[in-house]
Amino acid sequence: MKFKLIIPLLCLYTLLTSQLYGQADPGSAGITFSKSIIPIGGTAVLQVQIGNYSAGLAMGTALAAYDATFTITIPSVLKLNGPLNFSDLPFSVSMASQMTNSVSSTVIILVVPNGIPKGVSGFVSIPLIGYKEDISILYATVRTDANLSNPPSGNAIPNNDLQSAPVMVSSALPVKLVSFNAEKENTFTNLSWTTSKEINSDRFEIEHSVNGKNWILAGTVNSNGDSKIKNEYHFLHKNTVEGNNYYRLKMIDKNLTYTFSAIRSVQFEEISLNVYPNPVSDILTINTTMWERISNIQLVDMKGVLVYNSGNNTLKTISVGNLIEGMYLVKMTKSDGSISTRKILVSR
Repeated sequence: MKFKLIIPLLCLYTLLTSQLYGQADPGSAGITFSKSIIPIGGTAVLQVQIGNYSAGLAMGTALAAYDATFTITIPSVLKLNGPLNFSDLPFSVSMASQMTNSVSSTVIILVVPNGIPKGVSGFVSIPLIGYKEDISILYATVRTDANLSNPPSGNAIPNNDLQSAPVMVSSALPVKLVSFNAEKENTFTNLSWTTSKEINSDRFEIEHSVNGKNWILAGTVNSNGDSKIKNEYHFLHKNTVEGNNYYRLKMIDKNLTYTFSAIRSVQFEEISLNVYPNPVSDILTINTTMWERISNIQLVDMKGVLVYNSGNNTLKTISVGNLIEGMYLVKMTKSDGSISTRKILVSR
């Protein structure tokens, strides 16, 4: 049977069984993909339920050794990405064959060398990788072949010996990025980007690095969802550092597939810090090219005792008239958490 004929046959089978037994078809309950859309080169896992549901039938019976075979068909847009995992099966399973059919689908036939007791089932996990694009929905299937039991046994779930699961393989990225820019805005970085198309898009994660190798999450911006019009986004990064600041976008779709943008960088000059006069007798002045980057100022004596703390209210002048003469350390904490120090002499 060719793969493309499976869908109409499955629909006919579903209709017949629903009419006969008066219940809804469980659909893909016994065969599922970990992702419904897989990018080319992306990975996913197909879980296939096989077993013997005959315990639910009054005249059901156990499956004898090699009594039934299970045929799994995987569409040609996917390829195996490793060995099958049988660890979730409570009975022994062997692969009888693996081949490619006339429409390039992968066909795997499994046998049970020791049979299956009544009412027992489990899952086979099949690692897959996206091989080629096909924007139409294709189906993986599992079929329990006829066996010697009377009545026939081997259904994994009631009334459904033929099960299927839909999947698509797409080369399309979740976002078509038109531009991505990073510009200095005082001591912050203003990030802006534009998209012209978004498919199944969920969010943008802005990542920051000081060396272009190690990245941390700087923030998240929700996407506008599916869109074929131009969308503009902005994000202000306040925790910049002196020197190079690198940025990239992680564009994530609703299936957690993601891709990265190109890297952008901005450079902030080192903060120039001067304290004067030195020696000082009354008023100490602090001069910097980027005062807004100073978050805290402290004075510490040579014994490590804190004698002045600006808190969040940093001022350009500090009165030292009440301090005893001697050496002091000026500790200036910057907005990125780094600390610069200067030594001063209080003398009168």
